[in-house]
Amino acid sequence: MKFKKFGWNGVFFQIPEQMRFTRQGGNSSNGHIVLEAEIFMIEAKWEPYDQKKAKPLSEVGARLVQEMEKQAKKKKQIVKVLRKEDALVYKHKALYMVVRSPAEERVYMWYCAESERVFVWRFAFGIFDEDSKKMVKRVLNTLRCHGDEADVWSLMNFSFTVPRTFLLTETKMAVGRAHYMLTDRHLSAFAESAKSIFIEYFSMANLVYEDTYKDLGKWLEKNYLKDLRKQFKDRKIKLRPVEARRFKRHKMEIRQATTTSGFSSRRSALYSNATWYCARTNRIYTVTASSSIRRPIVFKRDSGEEDHKNMMEDFLSSFKCH
Repeated sequence: MKFKKFGWNGVFFQIPEQMRFTRQGGNSSNGHIVLEAEIFMIEAKWEPYDQKKAKPLSEVGARLVQEMEKQAKKKKQIVKVLRKEDALVYKHKALYMVVRSPAEERVYMWYCAESERVFVWRFAFGIFDEDSKKMVKRVLNTLRCHGDEADVWSLMNFSFTVPRTFLLTETKMAVGRAHYMLTDRHLSAFAESAKSIFIEYFSMANLVYEDTYKDLGKWLEKNYLKDLRKQFKDRKIKLRPVEARRFKRHKMEIRQATTTSGFSSRRSALYSNATWYCARTNRIYTVTASSSIRRPIVFKRDSGEEDHKNMMEDFLSSFKCH
């Protein structure tokens, strides 16, 4: 069984190659993901908790079983807990349960004080065999639910890293197109600043964009810039070509824009866009970094161009598109 890396909202682990990322919701504090294959599934949920008021894991497990029983009752099925015991998941004491629901489920739950989250992971199988045991062991042995380093995002055959202050604020996954927005916001008495990284890809590029996928400047003008302005709610974005360079053997186009708006409270923003075609995945990738600040017009503002440039370069250096 071959495995691949998967990272999402501060959680990183390895999954079998054939698993598909089918559902997600919430954010890094309170969210869930579902990964599926033909005969097994992983469902992971997390939510914040108050360490002073944390309930015993036995109560968390009992609540989960009650929820499972409620769902099973509608289908006239029976939920049975076959085993409970202590376990260890990435340095955390955990509760392990074997549940028949009627699928064979292995359930792990634990508190992560470092990320201030309680996790509930369910591994469901049509048949629990030796391969199933190896899969669960590999996932748990590679799982990381906290750390001091940057967050690793690895999904849909591409990966990147961002500082932990960047939180997922929007995502959309559809056939042939997906996007992810990560944002780092800061508020002070006289200013509101934000940094965002917007990642989007378009599949089957040589078919869907047969006339433009080899001319990225033309593709941007014809198929993308209008959507990008809507995404950032900034009609003044006019990306100007800056350079063309090589990116992991791909030809990449770099474009930039600067916009200002407002009177008594002025907003200024910097945008950098990198777009390239990856023949190996037959996708067009486009990444837009944004740095903006809003403050009273009487205050002078440092352009922040150097920090903005470093943010974009650090992100691109971590990006793997195939």
